[in-house]
Amino acid sequence: MAESLLKRLEEEILVMSGAMGTMMAKMGADLGGCIGQWIIEHPGAYQDLVGDYFRVGCDIVSGGTFSLNRISLAKFGLAEKTGELNRGTIRIIKGVQPEGKYVAGSMGPTGRMLKPLGDLDPQEAREAFSEQARALAESGAEILNILTMYDLEEAVIALRAAKEETPLPVFVSLAFNPGAQGYRTMMGVSPESAARRLDAEGADVIGANCGGVTLGQITEVIGLMKANCRRPLLVKPNAGSPQMVEGKEKYTAAPEEFAEHVGNWVAEGARIVSACCGSSPPHVEGMVKRLRSLR
Repeated sequence: MAESLLKRLEEEILVMSGAMGTMMAKMGADLGGCIGQWIIEHPGAYQDLVGDYFRVGCDIVSGGTFSLNRISLAKFGLAEKTGELNRGTIRIIKGVQPEGKYVAGSMGPTGRMLKPLGDLDPQEAREAFSEQARALAESGAEILNILTMYDLEEAVIALRAAKEETPLPVFVSLAFNPGAQGYRTMMGVSPESAARRLDAEGADVIGANCGGVTLGQITEVIGLMKANCRRPLLVKPNAGSPQMVEGKEKYTAAPEEFAEHVGNWVAEGARIVSACCGSSPPHVEGMVKRLRSLR
């Protein structure tokens, strides 16, 4: 699977699904609660969302397993359901997966800071990521997608766990913000240093997602990463900065804006394009159509 996917990336630009969390919030999910549990309790609604992403042309759907590691789940008293929730979520997606398309299991941060800045022991984090990676692979995920990482060390721990526990290709992307010293993650990691380290650690695909960068700025981020690694690159920005409209958070970037930028991302080296918070199937559909015209 890893070889065939990476071979495709040499010849094609692939499209990954957009937001899951903000889309499920529109369906009634509480983003402050356990999204994985909501998915299991509303399989039909989740399957409809996944099906929409496949229908608009996604090659890869990244599942709603982002926060389903035992450290994050402990906040809800659900640590012992880690395997059950991950397997259940992926199996729902597999039920509508078209032939020739991929399902990726998402793996996000634990929500705690590593020692010495925080109280999380690296070994505890490693065990949590290992458990989640095994569950995702066992349920049929063909890719492990480690995303929205702020701490490069935590990202590397997750990457090593995923590589040791499964034979699957592993994507790793970090969240960057613009600042006086250039683009950095919340922990001060630059795109250049992230790309070099993740390349050396064996990530199959490296990229940037979420964060505070605009659709144009993420083009610069990807260019910096491209100059510092040999791996295929992934671009997955938010749908603009959220604004409060009538007491609700609303993302402002329209599908047409993503379509306008996708050619620039590809020119800077992106091989997988996607959209993050605030996006929807129409955002992805716009990119698919623009890519077809570029080809």
